[in-house]
Amino acid sequence: MGTTTATTGGRGRAGAAAAGLVLAGALLLAGCGGSAPAPAPAAAPVPAAPTTTVDASAKSYCDTVARVQAEQSSPQSGQGGVQVASATARRQVADLVATAPPELADDWRTVQRSTEQALASLARTGGDPRKIDRDQLAELEQQSRPAVAHIKTVTEQRCHVAFRTPG
Repeated sequence: MGTTTATTGGRGRAGAAAAGLVLAGALLLAGCGGSAPAPAPAAAPVPAAPTTTVDASAKSYCDTVARVQAEQSSPQSGQGGVQVASATARRQVADLVATAPPELADDWRTVQRSTEQALASLARTGGDPRKIDRDQLAELEQQSRPAVAHIKTVTEQRCHVAFRTPG
């Protein structure tokens, strides 16, 4: 669980969760995994395995997506309080903006702006996610929804990942 107190750890996780709302209902938290093909009937020939080779032009972006997802799902994610979690979220989104393929650049900048606004709202509460403006978060999430949908679609295609819905 880490060395932080329950209150600090809880606040850090809650702050990260609040920021995660803007990041498309945990787009970054969604684990990736391939879907296994259905077994073929015994009499049918076995089809060739689908290729999962990532195009060289998308490799840096796909590597960044994988790294950010691993960081977000780590047991240490959200530890260290709201300021640390906020700085981490900013860095992660900036890394995704920097490596995004051209067709996703504007979408990631939209997510980045929404994330900044959500984190600023959280900062205004003194880091207390219970006091964050939920209406503003809902509005930011709605505004970023088309960008996030496009990010998910293109990322799934280019990086061969499947996003789970948060659970």
